[in-house]
Amino acid sequence: MVETAVMQEIRRLVRAPEIVAQTVAAAKKEMPPIEERDAVAALDRFSEVWSALFPAEQARIVRLLIERVTVTAEGLAVELRTEGLGTLVSEIVTPKREEAIA
Repeated sequence: MVETAVMQEIRRLVRAPEIVAQTVAAAKKEMPPIEERDAVAALDRFSEVWSALFPAEQARIVRLLIERVTVTAEGLAVELRTEGLGTLVSEIVTPKREEAIA
């Protein structure tokens, strides 16, 4: 139950404007020539990419993305690592660039 709630919160957060802006900045540090529109498109594809991953890959991404999960009687709070989102965006964008070069 908590796992499902955490994933729903991650999906919501990756679309939040402030998280998108922080992710674009982190992705540019990770891979400087990245275009903002490519980073935003990669975030939009998060659910699609997530569905295609094996459980071990999903676990790696969760460790990369989540700083802390706090569960209280009032609800759930997920703190993301925007640097982790930057890394994820770079990983999503890189294969597309390699395909374009080939």
